[in-house]
Amino acid sequence: MFQNPLLLLATLFTSSSRTKQYENVTLQSSGIERWYLLTLPPNFDSSVATPVILSFHGGGRNATQQYHLSQMSNSDFNDFAIAVYPNGKKKTWQGVPGAKTNDIQFTADIIIELSTKYTIDKSRIFATGKSDGGGFCNTLACDPVLSTQIAAFAPVSGAFYVKNDTTCEPAKIEIPCNASRTNIPMLEFHGGKDNTINYTGEGRREECLPSVPHWIREWARRDGLSIKNESTPLEGTTDTTVYEWGSGKEKGLVKHVFDESIKHDWPSIADNSDNIRKGHKPASFNATSIIIDFFKQHALKT
Repeated sequence: MFQNPLLLLATLFTSSSRTKQYENVTLQSSGIERWYLLTLPPNFDSSVATPVILSFHGGGRNATQQYHLSQMSNSDFNDFAIAVYPNGKKKTWQGVPGAKTNDIQFTADIIIELSTKYTIDKSRIFATGKSDGGGFCNTLACDPVLSTQIAAFAPVSGAFYVKNDTTCEPAKIEIPCNASRTNIPMLEFHGGKDNTINYTGEGRREECLPSVPHWIREWARRDGLSIKNESTPLEGTTDTTVYEWGSGKEKGLVKHVFDESIKHDWPSIADNSDNIRKGHKPASFNATSIIIDFFKQHALKT
């Protein structure tokens, strides 16, 4: 169930006091020193298996900025999972044109390190991210190994680059994916006025960005769902629609939240580093609360 965003409005004004201070952790991955930020949830018990949320920053940004933007360490939203903010080399991620660092291995190494330091719930590891980081969520979901280790994905304003040798046709370009399972939960957010990663897709950086409707329908198809969807207004909003694919127990396995009035932003009622920019504005809902609810509904089948 999607939370009424107004219920969280009052607490967001004091979110800084509810966001835990992070630990900066370094590790070696593919012969390179990498780092990530980490916070533990309230009432963390080292003897209890704890879920993990990986939150990937956007292009040109870093882990610290994603910590503040995504609010995955804010106990008003996340009261159940370890939150991890990996830092990308050259402020980007594998899958973005020109990126050469093995971030898939970096992610795998983080999961291995977490499993040695903490009792983590390996059936409930999740990934979210903004823009390039959202696109990297798709890269992980399509990886033969990581697709079997990460339970659910929630990209925000995702940059889903596809290499193409011909004219970019965003509504029908083939989107390669080598996922090793067919029941992958996927939740995507996008703004109708996003002029960075255009909702209708376009050629960008000599590659092709698929239209978001085409991209999300492809996930429904991969998951064995009908490409027909059910659409409903998001409770408490007048500009946002939720599209759901699947039926019965699989209803909502694939979801898309479309806010027609926002730009290239992490949707939030409160001010954040995205929506305070000139020409931008706060959203009418909090993406983070919806993401957390979605993650809580899913676990890898063992």
